[in-house]
Amino acid sequence: MFIFVRSWWARYTSWASQPPNELEQDRGSNTTESVIWIAALAALALAVIGIFGPEIMDAARSVAFK
Repeated sequence: MFIFVRSWWARYTSWASQPPNELEQDRGSNTTESVIWIAALAALALAVIGIFGPEIMDAARSVAFK
């Protein structure tokens, strides 16, 4: 029984003393690809607002609630 506990403790201390894996997504930084996607979607949203903005505002003003 003591050998089992000692081997388990050795495996546990070996596992606990290793630093965690540094995955790119765990660092919280934006990659170049995600920055490009965010910029493209923001440009698309601004283009849609620029083109259809007046029509959207007119439709919103003409809504009548009962």
